[in-house]
Amino acid sequence: MTSDPKLEKMWHQRAKAFREETLPYFRYMGQSGFPAFMSLIIISSAIGYINLIRHMPANFPFAAVGVIALTLVLCWSPLRTWLALGDTVFLMPREAKMSGYLRLSFRYTTRACFILAALVFLLYMPIYNQGPAISGGWLLAVIAAALKSGNVWGAWKERQMTWPSMRRLMRALRWIATAILLTAWLTCPVWQAAIFSLLVVALYSLLYRLPSKHRFPWERLIDEEARTRKRYYVFFGLFIDVPTLPSSISKRSYLTWVLRLIRYSNRNTFVYLYAASMFRTEMGGIILRLLFLGCLITYWFADAVSLSGYGSVITFIIFMGLIAVQLGGLRHIHRHTVWKHVYPLPETQRTQQYLKVDRTAMLFCTALLWLFVALPLLFSGVYVPALVAAGLALVYLAIRPSRLRKKLSMDEDED
Repeated sequence: MTSDPKLEKMWHQRAKAFREETLPYFRYMGQSGFPAFMSLIIISSAIGYINLIRHMPANFPFAAVGVIALTLVLCWSPLRTWLALGDTVFLMPREAKMSGYLRLSFRYTTRACFILAALVFLLYMPIYNQGPAISGGWLLAVIAAALKSGNVWGAWKERQMTWPSMRRLMRALRWIATAILLTAWLTCPVWQAAIFSLLVVALYSLLYRLPSKHRFPWERLIDEEARTRKRYYVFFGLFIDVPTLPSSISKRSYLTWVLRLIRYSNRNTFVYLYAASMFRTEMGGIILRLLFLGCLITYWFADAVSLSGYGSVITFIIFMGLIAVQLGGLRHIHRHTVWKHVYPLPETQRTQQYLKVDRTAMLFCTALLWLFVALPLLFSGVYVPALVAAGLALVYLAIRPSRLRKKLSMDEDED
């Protein structure tokens, strides 16, 4: 493919248009107090990190932490192309000249991903140096850069693949291979890790040649760009109304069985509606990921009795707040739908039924997070931080319904 200066100019125009489009929403987000909340998270995380470095437990899983943290940032390889549905008509005839356009997308996205990977790597190195430290820091930096480059290349080859099932399989194998290679470099002698890496790279070079591919995966890139834009607006929707975007629905059969426990009755109409919306929309996936990550991190802090046990309390509060923020967006899902005024639904009961769903979901998430705080602390003979976490959680759960009622009444007044 050759490049076309006009297409490269179009790339810059689209990138600028997206920045101008989202800039007002960033201002609203800034006025909401969210940056202050994030500052609290950063400060508390920095305190916990420094305390961990100074008082490293003897049985700390140095290799496991490095594999998990580095795999996430090395394998994550997004691509912003600013492509839209209409481009399959207007730009596809110029596909042969899209190399410059695509190069700008790779440069824009890969640069940010490398910076993120470098930050995580630098944060991990003080932890790694207190462990076995089999490989030197500079050698690991070169290996991490090579793995990141290989993942960017592999992610592009996966986007080109014709069959979605093959694309998902190769992506899973790429993540697994990256984790295995990191494990080898963090736990094995250099010569063994080098030989193993060469074998894995050779194997994957052959595997990526097998599936049939598109030269330029238009539909895949357009779909990826649409999902990225949607994530932005889902985030902005926590602070202000945003343009309506098509919602993606996931079956999640491992969660939706709960819907069968809700009785079919007039008084449960909105209970079923909001529960189904929470389980099947992107919000449910975000809450599940936050819950899993929160349980894992709070367990680490609690097991290490960080800050005399209060490090786990801080992380417990942080993740409970993040889940609460995400769950608060549930009230916006059906805010502007027309069918509420068409079907004979019990509108007067909507607020109470919504609060019932919110209270049940928040109570379940909080209880599960608290268990991962309390059990390690209790086994270590530390009781007060677990009781403090439980007390703070109960206070928040008690005041949350009244706060949500005020927000719902404000939304109705705006409508």
